[in-house]
Amino acid sequence: MFMKNTQKIMIMLVILVIIAVVNTFTVFAECSPSCTYKDMVGWRAANTASFKETAEQLGIKLNFYDAQNKLENQISAFRNFIADPAVNVIIFAALETTGWDDVLKEAKAAGKIVVLEDRRIDASEDLYATYIGSDFTEEGRKSGREMIKLLEGSEKKNVVELVGNVGSSAAKDRGVGFREAIEDSGIVITESQTANWSATEGKDVMAAFLKKSTDIQGVFAQNDEMGLGAALAIKEAGLEPGVDIKILTVDATAGAFKGMIAGEINTVVECNPLLAPQVYEAALKALNGESLPKWVPSNEGVFYQKDAETILPTRTY
Repeated sequence: MFMKNTQKIMIMLVILVIIAVVNTFTVFAECSPSCTYKDMVGWRAANTASFKETAEQLGIKLNFYDAQNKLENQISAFRNFIADPAVNVIIFAALETTGWDDVLKEAKAAGKIVVLEDRRIDASEDLYATYIGSDFTEEGRKSGREMIKLLEGSEKKNVVELVGNVGSSAAKDRGVGFREAIEDSGIVITESQTANWSATEGKDVMAAFLKKSTDIQGVFAQNDEMGLGAALAIKEAGLEPGVDIKILTVDATAGAFKGMIAGEINTVVECNPLLAPQVYEAALKALNGESLPKWVPSNEGVFYQKDAETILPTRTY
């Protein structure tokens, strides 16, 4: 239960949407932390749905602004929110880790509360209330440890990496954690290139890797979509994904579970998108003057082919 708070919250998300939230809060979403939402095809769609529908459950009115996946649009919108006297809290998932210092200082000077959702940023912790989301470096370490298992006994251990948006904390930290975990394992990252979280780009980049060389034993895809695209490229090259080339992905969407059931994806490391309940809770606590830890982690696991068919019906995104 929360104390009533009639202040206005403005939320900025990396999903290219900015949400204005206006209403009185009395209770938190009863389904937290395992809410089920509509329109949850893919990680970001699930993240968006969690914000929209949790708001509906709380009786919050939402207004959206489309930032077109551009950092300059996010920053411009951020400044508009700072200038709006009705806005008390700004919650956002930054497209990139850098470039936020000035607006965060402006927000602090204006008395605005800032909460980070999903993506970390490179900025002083005293400029925001809390970060709610994953430990991307640990996701990378988990991925590295699982890749070591997948390639155990393999004579060669050449791995290619499909990277997300190169300026994002998810892409940076997953790459760092993966490299930490595979050190001294014999695994060699022979290629690493961005595919911008896209299945289409994942397929194209993987096809380009295979044209250079088919001497590849593993794929580390920093999200499911890129990994599923890589599987298509491997098949088109006359190889069998999941067998000739092991594929490990991050996110754990329903699509990845279907890929595991098909034998094309080997292992999936989870990144939970259903953050809205925790985010709204933190925002309300901050508005009510409560202190928050600087990081509130989401609960995440690792999933394998042998369990995919049993678990798939429980996946809500």
